[in-house]
Amino acid sequence: MGMDEKAFIDELIFCLKEQDIIKAKALLQFASDTDASVAVQQKAMAELARGPDKTVYPLLNYLTSLQISNLQVQESIYELILDKSYGNTDLVIQYIADKENSARHLFIKAAGDLLLTRTRPALEKILTTETDPHILAAAVQSLGNLRIPQALPAIAAMAKHTDKTVKRTAIFAISETGGTDGVDLLLGFMGKDGETNKLAVEALADIQDLYALEKLTALLDSDETIIRDTAIDQLIRLGKKATPLLTRACENARADYMVHLITTLGHIKDSAAIAPILTIINTQPRDANIRQAAYEAMERIPSPRTAICLAQGLQDPVETVRMSAARAIEATLSKPLVAGLKNIIRTESEEAQQAVAALIDAESDNVFSFLVQEPSFQKLAKNHIIRTADPDTGKAFIQKMAGLGVTGLSDDIVRDITGPDQPDTHQAKIIVVDDSKMMLRLYQNKLSGMGLSCIVFNRPEEAIPEILNIRPDLVITDLNMPDISGLELTREIRKKYSPKELPIVMITTQSDFVEQEDHDIPIDNSILTRSGINRVLHKPFTDDAFKKMVCTYIAL
Repeated sequence: MGMDEKAFIDELIFCLKEQDIIKAKALLQFASDTDASVAVQQKAMAELARGPDKTVYPLLNYLTSLQISNLQVQESIYELILDKSYGNTDLVIQYIADKENSARHLFIKAAGDLLLTRTRPALEKILTTETDPHILAAAVQSLGNLRIPQALPAIAAMAKHTDKTVKRTAIFAISETGGTDGVDLLLGFMGKDGETNKLAVEALADIQDLYALEKLTALLDSDETIIRDTAIDQLIRLGKKATPLLTRACENARADYMVHLITTLGHIKDSAAIAPILTIINTQPRDANIRQAAYEAMERIPSPRTAICLAQGLQDPVETVRMSAARAIEATLSKPLVAGLKNIIRTESEEAQQAVAALIDAESDNVFSFLVQEPSFQKLAKNHIIRTADPDTGKAFIQKMAGLGVTGLSDDIVRDITGPDQPDTHQAKIIVVDDSKMMLRLYQNKLSGMGLSCIVFNRPEEAIPEILNIRPDLVITDLNMPDISGLELTREIRKKYSPKELPIVMITTQSDFVEQEDHDIPIDNSILTRSGINRVLHKPFTDDAFKKMVCTYIAL
């Protein structure tokens, strides 16, 4: 540096003692990266900390304009700003108002960090007079930190700003302020656009008072996919504290709402939700999607004490419900449940056949070890593998039987499925995307029964590059999936392929798209046209409806 280090520090001490700001500023030029070591910079910070506030404050402001790259020194400067700002609100307001101050944002930040409520008018004035997004975001953040309800209108105005950082900061500043007014403001932002919807729901979840949690739970009934999915994610993040509200909401919920409430409870995995979910199962709701959601939730919250209640699910008239029940049974095996399963299978009825098919398709491996010696199970399993299961399911089951030492059954199946009468498989390229591996297995079975094969993905982000690369003949996708929804998947595909070039069928439990009772929505429907979807098929669907849909795009 240009002078001796000891002489530099001694001179700085003298300037502080004499309160000579002009000379101190000239001296501090030597504190830049080009002139001083980090050790000297830190020593200078230590001396400034001992100096009088009114002298040190402008010097700190000056230091922020110097080239100091060391993060520890930068943090020391801000810590000193905080130290000297405490109890000096008028000084802070003066520096906040100074538009020529290059370090203005640091003093604005200090006002919020120190909760200097008297700075509110100065901060609000910035929001009406300033255009720099960096300064606006800092002022909004500090106003949020102050948690003054009277500041909410000024903050809310910034939530409509064109700069994304300012908008995001304002939305979360509202959540910092909280209260009923804050919750209502956030709810008022929803429906504007996807990005705002997502931010508003996330901010609402951060408030976490009873009113906010009740409103967050109610968003599971939203018609907007991004609002609903984000609310589900946030409630799962909140965990067990959300359980009472979710279970209470189940009491009078419409079908779609009920499905999302149950699904969220399942992902939270709180044992307190077992009793209300079992109550739903035992009442046998008319809507199959509710029954399926309940069994899926029980798979995630296994309880051997209640397992026997799950056996009835294998006799459900809807295939997807039976498979969900099979997965729940796999997770909650108990001796009473095994006894119940054996009684169902020994009847060798159509219901027994469907039950065994569901256990096989759902890959209920643990269950097999308890049932495999039952002659009825072997007979029904062989029927399913040969007649209706897709080839991959058959191969996997054969390997499992061989592993359990049941070579006679596996040999019989191999001999029959390799016979001369097996139908050829069409070479159409079909890609199926669903986050549920169980549903993927269902689609594989149905397509295999039609003589078609498919490529399946349970992660949309992995499906997108494959779809864009090979351009399949048909894409079948679920609507509600984590991270990337079916609508977002469709938007990515439509960047390359038009609806005519590549048909996309959306399969969902939602009623968002319903216009006709048979769910056969015309192609010119505004929602479909806007989304780029060719057709919507609603769960639960019949085999005939699924086949009719596929044949619309694939010639058999």
